[in-house]
Amino acid sequence: MSEDFTQKLPTNGNDDSKILTAIENLETHVTKMDNRLQSLEKKVDERLHDTRPIWHKVVADIAELQSGQKRLEDRLEEGQKRLEEGHLAIRSDIIEVTNTVNNVKRDQIVVNDVVRRMQMDFITVNEWLRKVVVDRNQQNSST
Repeated sequence: MSEDFTQKLPTNGNDDSKILTAIENLETHVTKMDNRLQSLEKKVDERLHDTRPIWHKVVADIAELQSGQKRLEDRLEEGQKRLEEGHLAIRSDIIEVTNTVNNVKRDQIVVNDVVRRMQMDFITVNEWLRKVVVDRNQQNSST
């Protein structure tokens, strides 16, 4: 199955030199490409070496930013909890004040009712006194 392709190559000297020249040209071209590739690899390594401190700083800065963001989120959460607690305390105070106001209103109604009764009593006493005075004056004038 395996064929020997060298048997098919031309045997005259002229064709051999063409093949050798083509191979030499190809080898030169491959050598140039290899040199260019090595030069590129060297440049990439140099650039990596130059940028490595930058990347380390970027990574450190990102870590610091994430840490700062976490602290801010924690403080925000704590502030929200305090605000909610403050709202609850204010609601409790409002309920207490409302209850106190309602108690004062009820007491005021009772006080007003007592004052009205006292006024009625004064009116009644005043009428009795007038009657007594009138009766006395009538008795004195008849004597």
